[in-house]
Amino acid sequence: MKVQIFGSNGYIGKNFTHFLSSSGVNLELFDIQETSFHSNIKYTQTDISDKGQISKINFDSDFIVIFSGLTGTSIGFQKYEEYLKVNELGLLNILDELKNQNYSGRIIFPSTRLVYKGKKDTPLEEDSEKEFKTPYAMNKYACENYIKMYSNLYGLNFTIFRICVPYGNLAGNDYSYGTVGFFLNKSLKKENITLFGDGSQKRTFTEISDLCRVLLSGMQSEKTLNGIFNIGGETFSLYEAAKIVGEKFNVGIDLIDWPETDIKLESGDTIFNSDKLDAKLNYEYKGNFKKWVSDLKKPAENPPAKL
Repeated sequence: MKVQIFGSNGYIGKNFTHFLSSSGVNLELFDIQETSFHSNIKYTQTDISDKGQISKINFDSDFIVIFSGLTGTSIGFQKYEEYLKVNELGLLNILDELKNQNYSGRIIFPSTRLVYKGKKDTPLEEDSEKEFKTPYAMNKYACENYIKMYSNLYGLNFTIFRICVPYGNLAGNDYSYGTVGFFLNKSLKKENITLFGDGSQKRTFTEISDLCRVLLSGMQSEKTLNGIFNIGGETFSLYEAAKIVGEKFNVGIDLIDWPETDIKLESGDTIFNSDKLDAKLNYEYKGNFKKWVSDLKKPAENPPAKL
């Protein structure tokens, strides 16, 4: 099996690359940085927004995983041209070249919780109501649909996985990014964790080993072909998750008023119902956020987790 990974230096990309490499998978990596995090694996510096660079790639793999992209909330309004160029045009460049090369493998595209309209205490299924509050959220949903369009017209195969809040680490010293990364960075500096409002908004947290296992199993399964699936995990409110981290590192939680911009962009509860995917894969999540936090050490002292 050969897998080509775009965005291999990003948080999920480098962890999934490590996971696949440890499993003996033949890999080819692409990212915009000059050098690769994984120096022992074939790597090509690539700007996916440059159609000429994409046209030089031989897409001779069983799977193409596209982690490349710009993330963020309000910054997307300031850098909308870059977000459109990288997130949407970049994907379209890849899809168009796959069409030109009559690609017969499968495209794997990770999407986001931010395509959903949050609903209080309600697990969201794949066809739940959508809402887009940022250019990034719109980019992701547009990309989902570009993939379906190319599948419909040109027969390209795909699987789309929606991810809520990933955490953990298999490669390097970056424990996580986004929500959990913020909690950890504050705690390791012995600063109180700050939350907007009362911190009651809920998220589904997915440990990185679970995420990697589900991605690998899901992309190989014929049952997921040309489908869209939520990846599950454990659900906590932001306050509950912050409290777990804060108690580990003996820091408190400061509840502060919502800034005007942030309250307008907040999605509310985004709890994932992953029954559709779990049933197809017969998968049981092993991640335990409380235990993971309990086992944490300072980054320099913490070796990569065992798979």
